[in-house]
Amino acid sequence: MFDSLRKMFEKNAKTISLKAVEDGRTIPMDEVNDQTFAQELLGPGIAIVPSNGTVVSPINGTIATVMDTKHAVCIQGEDGLELIVHAGLDTVELNGKYYQTYKEIGDQVKAGDVLLEFDLEEITKAGYDVTTPIVITNLGDYKITKCLTGQQVKAGEEVIQLTKQ
Repeated sequence: MFDSLRKMFEKNAKTISLKAVEDGRTIPMDEVNDQTFAQELLGPGIAIVPSNGTVVSPINGTIATVMDTKHAVCIQGEDGLELIVHAGLDTVELNGKYYQTYKEIGDQVKAGDVLLEFDLEEITKAGYDVTTPIVITNLGDYKITKCLTGQQVKAGEEVIQLTKQ
């Protein structure tokens, strides 16, 4: 009986795919060198140690916030998923230096659309960690079913799979 109920609910679950926002190596959140992210205080997710400075959208949705300091973008996904893409650690201190944003609040985005670019070399030279956390801020009705860590990825490749119950 329980197996048939489980199968019925699994059949109704919608799968959502989060794509890599950059080329680079994926790491679990607990390896991020910032306790806010490592302890998942903002929510669970994955991080990428980038090999370039181009950041793309991980999902289809709407831009909810673009930080004035250009280092972070919040996206409301078509399915209600809410994400923060945070390019670098403590990079808010740069006050937008070395960053260029391409989207504004209210813009519609597709997975793979360029959100922002940053100068990887200059930010690293300035002493900042360029690791980019992708945080799910409203996990609630979602369950992470796959999280690809410890892998080299290209922007646009699936790194997290979730189901919406």
